[in-house]
Amino acid sequence: MKLEVIKTYILAILVGISLILSYSLWNYNPDKETLEEEQLLDPNELDLGGTTETRNSLVVPSQMIFSKYENNYFSFSNPEESTKLFKDMTSWVLYNFRITEANGRPNVTQGYLVELIFPEALPMDVIPNLFTVNNPDEFNVPENGSFERVYVTFNESEQSMTFSFLSVDGKTQLRADVNNAQKYDLLYSTISNLTDLEEYTMLESEDYPIFVPIEPSNLMKYDLRIKKLPYSVLKNALFLDPSAVIENVTADQTLWYQDGPRSMQVFNQESSIRSMEFIYAQATRNPMTAIEILDKSISEINGFNGWPNQYHLENIDTLYNDIQYLMYYKGYPVFHPDNVTMIEQRLTSTEIIEHRQPLFSISYVVEGEEYRIPSGKKLINWLKGEDSIYSLADIQDIKIGYRLTPLSDIAISLTPAWYVKVHDRWQQVNLDDNLPRKE
Repeated sequence: MKLEVIKTYILAILVGISLILSYSLWNYNPDKETLEEEQLLDPNELDLGGTTETRNSLVVPSQMIFSKYENNYFSFSNPEESTKLFKDMTSWVLYNFRITEANGRPNVTQGYLVELIFPEALPMDVIPNLFTVNNPDEFNVPENGSFERVYVTFNESEQSMTFSFLSVDGKTQLRADVNNAQKYDLLYSTISNLTDLEEYTMLESEDYPIFVPIEPSNLMKYDLRIKKLPYSVLKNALFLDPSAVIENVTADQTLWYQDGPRSMQVFNQESSIRSMEFIYAQATRNPMTAIEILDKSISEINGFNGWPNQYHLENIDTLYNDIQYLMYYKGYPVFHPDNVTMIEQRLTSTEIIEHRQPLFSISYVVEGEEYRIPSGKKLINWLKGEDSIYSLADIQDIKIGYRLTPLSDIAISLTPAWYVKVHDRWQQVNLDDNLPRKE
């Protein structure tokens, strides 16, 4: 009996302790305010000093070509004017969308044609986010349709325009109309009067023609003062607990941050072309659409005001969830052999797997001077000639861009040059030594 009594007392005590603990847990109210204050960073510690961006500001055509009758091609001598006009175009109301068959690029021999060329194929369902659609609820697109080129044709009798979003394979197009006499006159008169335009020539390629200016004008070489950006902001933004990150400096003065699976390197700390790379080794990729990748990327970079210079979308790869943005200055792309002018990411739907970006911003012009490069005709003749080191079938695009060169720890130079895109890599073309300079 005594043993049974002891067991009863022990059980009663345990039940009592359990009730007391349960009551305490239910009524425990932690000082949330104190915890949040300890974990929150000062806003300045999450601010790289750049801007926030949107789809519309980042996704813009790399070229806008005006065709006047047959084999007469033009574009703005100042590429910033193309971007300005495109921003205006995005406000024009598109209506009467319909899907039709296509046979490649429109063949306009007697009229006018405007061609918008994007650097990357875009899903057609992004159109309502880039352009103004009359009735977004009734907007339908071809299944899995994507476009890289948009064509604008003119209906003179009705003073209206038709936008044709051509599928990448050239077999289908999504067409829509713009019924705006004022915008019709703006675009039509630009071609008729060749307002601020310079002449272009065309290089035939296997897919679509590549356009280059015959005699590039108004080119400038710049010496620029730069501002170095705080790499601690990226540490605070990319690591879950910045206070737990271990810091090391290697023999070559590369700065390392690491918390186990995540690591971040800062290169060229004292140079004018400081850059960084972040890698999360244990993350697992999940399938994402191009729009999901774009939106996730913009949201993450906006979170720390991470656009210190002007950037445009360069590439989206849905196989690896990769995205790239290329730096621009005064309407021209900026290149460097180590890709320090790129913002690059690899993503999942919930986190960043990889992130690379420059840690400098352009402050002001120290000196500028006119600069000449070989003509577009000379470039194309060289590419077609025996001395060329490129196969015409491999050339994806041709641009005038700036070659970035560090001058000191606070200054860089931007020098105009010809660039060709081969196997998804931009290379500087030097017609004198016939050697490519990989960018």
